[in-house]
Amino acid sequence: MTFSIADFTRTNKIVVIWIAFAGLIYLFRDMFGLIFITFVMCFITHGLTHRLHRYVKLIHRRLMVLIIYILFMALVIIFIVFLTPRLASEAKNFTEQLPSTLTTIENWLDAQITPNSGLEPVMARLRYMLTPEQMIMKGWTVGWGAMERGFHYITWFFLGLLFSFLIMLDLPRLTQSVRELRFTRLAQVYEETGDSVILFAQVVGENFRAQIMISAINTTLTVIGLNILDIGGIVLLCTLVFFCGLIPVLGVLISSIPISLMAVNAGGVSLGLWAGIMIVIIHMIEAYILNPRIVSRFMHLNPVLTLLILYIAHSLIGIWGMLLGVPISVYIYHQLIVDLSSPKGKRK
Repeated sequence: MTFSIADFTRTNKIVVIWIAFAGLIYLFRDMFGLIFITFVMCFITHGLTHRLHRYVKLIHRRLMVLIIYILFMALVIIFIVFLTPRLASEAKNFTEQLPSTLTTIENWLDAQITPNSGLEPVMARLRYMLTPEQMIMKGWTVGWGAMERGFHYITWFFLGLLFSFLIMLDLPRLTQSVRELRFTRLAQVYEETGDSVILFAQVVGENFRAQIMISAINTTLTVIGLNILDIGGIVLLCTLVFFCGLIPVLGVLISSIPISLMAVNAGGVSLGLWAGIMIVIIHMIEAYILNPRIVSRFMHLNPVLTLLILYIAHSLIGIWGMLLGVPISVYIYHQLIVDLSSPKGKRK
């Protein structure tokens, strides 16, 4: 019996459709950043427009979209004009003061270890990792990679902003055009993938929107804490806190390193310990107050499982895996495993 692609396609249409859909995503992998930024902007703008229309029904939807994007562009311009120069200055000062900060930490570690305590090999390794040469080499590697991609991210951001604005202006007509696929030759593709794609988009959008809210609150709390402890570099540190906060769990660990180093530089190791206490308090507020209230139970995962998901996703698709690993895993678990194992799913 000879193998026929046409017969296999007719028999396994659902499998073929999803393989083709996955292949389409793979073909556009180099533009994934642009697609993702456009999607997030559309999702957030659509939610704001929908909520505002409930209270202000006299304003046309297109005018609401225009006002939202004008306000957002105003915030971007304010950040570029007023905060970017200070951000660059604080980053330069942080880099220049890093060797002396690491020397302070090394001297403090030496003072805490008594001779013949058995920790000399560990401390020797730790001191080697904290040497300015090692830190600068690692920082240069990370920084150079960020600079190489920085232009692409900035370009993607403004292109995503433009594309999302055009999409939101004409969203009702675009939605109707997609629904009309039910009456074309792509009807079966639409019926098979339409609801699943929409549901997945909602899961990703709601997760990212919740993470943005949590990150904004964490940044505000960090600003208050830095002012109380009188630690400089607020613009630099809070910018790092906000963007690292978009990565669940792991973002707190990443952003805590420059905060601790800046605190040590400002007031010694004792101030660095107080900064660590501040970070722990903010993390507890996030874990026990913000996550249960902002992130629904549908998104709530054990921190250890979240770290495992982030590690695997980062190994597979890089930085985007750290942003999308959790919602993708939650979607796969709830929609494919839980639903199929439920009595309702079995009846299907």
